[in-house]
Amino acid sequence: MKDIISINTIIKKPFRSYLPFLTIAFLIFTCRCKDEETYYLPEVTTDEVSYITPAAAVCGGDVTSEGSFPVTAKGVCWSTGYLPTVSVSGSKTLDGTGTGPFISTIIGLTANTTYYVRAYATNSAGTAYGDERSFTTPDDHSGETGTVTDIEGNVYQTIGIGSQIWMQENLKTTRFIDSSAIPLVEDSIEWTLQFINPAYCWYDNDEEKYKNTYGALYNYRAVMTGKLCPADWHVPDDDEWTILETFLGGRDVAGGMLKETGTEHWLSPNTGATNESGFTALPGGIRLIYHTAKYGGIGASASFWTSTLSSNNCAYYRSIYYDFTDMYRGANDIINGRSVRCIKD
Repeated sequence: MKDIISINTIIKKPFRSYLPFLTIAFLIFTCRCKDEETYYLPEVTTDEVSYITPAAAVCGGDVTSEGSFPVTAKGVCWSTGYLPTVSVSGSKTLDGTGTGPFISTIIGLTANTTYYVRAYATNSAGTAYGDERSFTTPDDHSGETGTVTDIEGNVYQTIGIGSQIWMQENLKTTRFIDSSAIPLVEDSIEWTLQFINPAYCWYDNDEEKYKNTYGALYNYRAVMTGKLCPADWHVPDDDEWTILETFLGGRDVAGGMLKETGTEHWLSPNTGATNESGFTALPGGIRLIYHTAKYGGIGASASFWTSTLSSNNCAYYRSIYYDFTDMYRGANDIINGRSVRCIKD
């Protein structure tokens, strides 16, 4: 009977008498749950490495998820050892915040060296990394000089720029490498009709005045034959021009580093011209069908074909101007006449 009374007494005891014990139990449970809460890192992928030069390369990535917190930094990190991290001072890029793709330019590299690179994304929970990529920088030919001779016996000075070797002069051949003649088209109307035929001309139809200094202007049909340049040389494609720009520090400054200095050939002010590369770009002008195949731009612009089509009737080109330091990348009608610089295979 005593035991029964004790139990009843306990059951009937006021609930508030147990509150201190229940409060402690609740706090312990709450703290334990908070300690076990999971925070998520961002999710990021690493792009393939491209446009590799002796001193620079292009990579990037894509932040597909921010995780539990906003992404406050993203980019790539690199090193000569496996699994690079952002903790290595100076060996990372900062390419914005938040989700989405990004492009990174890696600079300060050493020629003929293997590097490892990963994209990264950081939020308050920490830093996440994408897959590791590796690449090897090529040899640096900068400053190397030489000559090359075309099928007609014209001799061109050459210059090494990064991993590439370029002609220092515009092409002036009137024959393909197989010795067949390239049609000379002077008449404006006839030039606009060269949709399927290769053609060349001299600026303003004046060979004596312009040939030796500025070379010839070719339509894209002449370029796409693959027979314009000397043996072991070719018309550079769009990617090869981008490699040149990347090595020189980017498109915004490449024009100035490629232009001949002074105003002997370029119009004043020839903005930012240093010719640090040795490329010695000269303003040979252009022949445009949009102006009834008229000539223009002598002294003001240098315009070079790439070998890369952008569509059925347009191809990529690069232009440099007397009043800018940048190099312009565009796509235009294959019938236009532009200069050609060859690059070594």
